[in-house]
Amino acid sequence: MNSFQYDYAVIGGDLRLSYLAGELAAKGCRVCHYALCHSLSQISAAERFMPAASLEAAVNSATCVVCPIPFSKDQVILNQSGIKKNIYLKQMIPLLSAGQHFFAGCIPDEFHKEASKKGVFVFDFMEDASLAYFNTIATAEGVLCEAIRFSPVNLHKSRCAVLGYGKCGRTLTNSLKGMSCHVSVAADPPEELAMAALLADEAMRINAALSGIEAYDFIFNTIPAVTLTRDVLLRVKPSAVILDIASAPGGVDFAAANELSVHAKSCPGLPGTYAPLSSAKAMLASIKNFELPCSRNKECLAASVAPMRQTSE
Repeated sequence: MNSFQYDYAVIGGDLRLSYLAGELAAKGCRVCHYALCHSLSQISAAERFMPAASLEAAVNSATCVVCPIPFSKDQVILNQSGIKKNIYLKQMIPLLSAGQHFFAGCIPDEFHKEASKKGVFVFDFMEDASLAYFNTIATAEGVLCEAIRFSPVNLHKSRCAVLGYGKCGRTLTNSLKGMSCHVSVAADPPEELAMAALLADEAMRINAALSGIEAYDFIFNTIPAVTLTRDVLLRVKPSAVILDIASAPGGVDFAAANELSVHAKSCPGLPGTYAPLSSAKAMLASIKNFELPCSRNKECLAASVAPMRQTSE
């Protein structure tokens, strides 16, 4: 087995990974980093992290390699803004070696397959149900902040439509009800409609919600397919705000929205914008729950992660 200089290489991403690098280092882990979006000196006073000179230097020198959530926005290029040049996912495969542990979120199947063939232990953050649900909290809080900033009307007593009732849809509906909003949930699976009816003011099929789209002050889309088409956007009330938190390609025809002067906003990466430290701690807990390759990593993480959250569906 390789003898690695560092326990963790933290690469790319948004503020979540910058905070994660600082948290790992502060707990005694040896950390290097590359292409982070933020200076670690402004986040942590820890002295146990080092910048890597290149992607190769980072990946080759660490037992565990940690990349962003999502790993890539287009399945091709690493999700990062720390350096100007693109980092392609395929660049990373030759650098990984047997026995390493690789962490990221929404890992493409082909990358997972190729890395596993090399003997790399691959872990997708979003397959950790606890972390996936925790992320919905930061997403819901973030999109509510965006709604308040972006709209001329109060959320209180407003009419809100939530399109889709997956993990994010459920947490968002609960938050909106807590703010005294009138919430209509639109979904097609019978099980989702049944669950939505327990909390929302009304639950309906997606086509029914779209046919009455002019009734809503706020429209929150969680469906990762274009649902709010030009024909639908033509009927949105002028003061309404659309917030899209769906994965790519999203659910809004933004070109049509711009042409029609509809107030629509894509809101990717909200946990990294509004709650990066809390999200980093949740990622740290997720890493701890995986089988790590050496006792030293387990010991330093065991001291760093207390029971920090309980989530339920």
